[in-house]
Amino acid sequence: MKTLLAAITIGLTAAITATAQVTITTEATMAPNIYGSPSWSAWAANATYAAENGLTSYGAAGPSQFSVAPLSLPVAANFVTGYASWMGQADPAAPYNNEYGTRASLVSIVNGNGSLINMNSFGITLSSSDPGNNLGVDWPNNSILPGDWTYDQYDIGLVFSNGLDISGGFSIVNSGDPGQQVNEIISIGAGNAYASYTAAEGGDDPNLGDSDQQILDYDIATQAPGSYDFTGTVSYGSLTGSATIQFIPEPGTISLVGMGLAGLLFVVRRRKS
Repeated sequence: MKTLLAAITIGLTAAITATAQVTITTEATMAPNIYGSPSWSAWAANATYAAENGLTSYGAAGPSQFSVAPLSLPVAANFVTGYASWMGQADPAAPYNNEYGTRASLVSIVNGNGSLINMNSFGITLSSSDPGNNLGVDWPNNSILPGDWTYDQYDIGLVFSNGLDISGGFSIVNSGDPGQQVNEIISIGAGNAYASYTAAEGGDDPNLGDSDQQILDYDIATQAPGSYDFTGTVSYGSLTGSATIQFIPEPGTISLVGMGLAGLLFVVRRRKS
């Protein structure tokens, strides 16, 4: 009986240890607009390669290059559009002239670190700090419908040949049963952004003769808050990993606000004098 209890205890300890080994790494990035931007597929391939190899940047300079986002960016950067734009600039020069905006997105890795995992326990929650949580989206870990998350070209599973890491080679799972056991899950591209469209595309700009940049500036001013935090959280069971980008006013706007405050203080001081 003691031997049996010892064996059961060892088995339970091993199971708990295997579960505790799972880790989540989440990075925030600015991705080209998946809906129409010609660079999306190449960007996705670069992001996947970077995730597989632990890189913070990969690919030739241009719209398809993957890079981990800085901690803060202008509010205008997180806009997708129905016309050519890039990082808040309408009608940009080549090689960005055929892009349709940029979206705050996640690149995430769930690593079993020796234990096997699958998509049935995977989920993502997006949120923004504005009062209405305007960019909030909840994709839970298959708690709405079975198969909410499946293996596909942007949510892949890696099966390591040596069972531990990519050094010995790996095979890719990108379709089929979400319960397939893998060593690592890589998810790219889940994100959210504000959107801007011309009147012909269903936009709400009241001045029909405005340029694309004027339309974008109008939508930035009327749709997005002056500043907000965008946070993406990846979950695997009870484990979570998050990344945040702080979206702030344009540097020029900050300077103007600062000058205005300085002027106000000057007036107050004069009145006090």
